Amino acid sequence: GEPGAGSIVDVTACPGTDTCKLGIASSRGLAEELRTRLLEKNLAFDASLNDLRIKVSGCFNSCGQHHVADLGFYGVSRKSGGRTVPHFQVVLGGQWTENGKSFGLAVGAVPSKRIPEVVTRITNRFRRDGKQNEKFQDFISRMGKLEVRSMLDGLTEIPSYDQDRSLYSDWGDPREFTLGDMGQGECAGEVVSRFDFTLAASERQVFEAQIQLDEGIPRDSAKTAFRAML
Repeated sequence: GEPGAGSIVDVTACPGTDTCKLGIASSRGLAEELRTRLLEKNLAFDASLNDLRIKVSGCFNSCGQHHVADLGFYGVSRKSGGRTVPHFQVVLGGQWTENGKSFGLAVGAVPSKRIPEVVTRITNRFRRDGKQNEKFQDFISRMGKLEVRSMLDGLTEIPSYDQDRSLYSDWGDPREFTLGDMGQGECAGEVVSRFDFTLAASERQVFEAQIQLDEGIPRDSAKTAFRAML
């Protein structure tokens, strides 16, 4: 009954940390925050953004289908000063049409509380620099990996606990973030070992390898890609 069904405001999310023991970050909490902010900006009927889809998963298992979203996010964590900080890996340019024809590009992990700023930056850039009738996937491809990653400049750093404690808790939960309650999930992902969460690190290396290849240094690219595969 709310406005914006089928638009960018209609954010998809898995249960995440609300009920799933595999959830790393609060996918539902982030989705609700994004819906609220996008509605406040009256983007539900913005013609330039109307075809974009945002999808959020609490972990890399992709129950929220982040891998085929225009703007996809999946929960990861990072350490800072001995404390764990909730993050979301940013995945851009997936194709949700044609039965999920292509997966998006993982461009970097950002603290959970800063993801709304990521959405603002990317949508503003698309509205400003996108060509007429250009698909978001084509826009991301045209910008290139380095330029796309530059959209996250200043958002990936983690301030100290004393500087900004807000980043050390997740959406909808004022408690300090922890992974201590992880266990079996409610989805098929429960068959995946917790050790496999280190796959997120290999994704970052794959991205670096792609950049090296684009820059014309295939030898370094091959070495980085090989480390990612290992």
